[in-house]
Amino acid sequence: MDITSAINNLGNDYVSKITQAMTDSASSVKGTESTQTFDSIYQSVVGLLNTTNSYVQQAQQAEIDFATGKLSNAHELGVYQQQANVALQYTVAIRDKVIEAYNQIMNMSI
Repeated sequence: MDITSAINNLGNDYVSKITQAMTDSASSVKGTESTQTFDSIYQSVVGLLNTTNSYVQQAQQAEIDFATGKLSNAHELGVYQQQANVALQYTVAIRDKVIEAYNQIMNMSI
């Protein structure tokens, strides 16, 4: 496994998933009911969280495999850990932006 291509693919794949989820959510806002919009946003968020969780679980399993000798390549372990790290950073960044948007909405005067 080529480390550079694996990390680049992770970044591109994960960013494209996030972009697609946000695009789907934004396009569903136009001309539909609010419940359908909320459901689509909710499903997008759940999908992204599940993806992040699977990357973290893969990294944890790779650590266990490396410790037990099933995984002999330290570079591959690094790739799994980097995938989990990048996915978690994107997830936290999205969470922070959502909280910021919520706070701005709550501070609006009517």
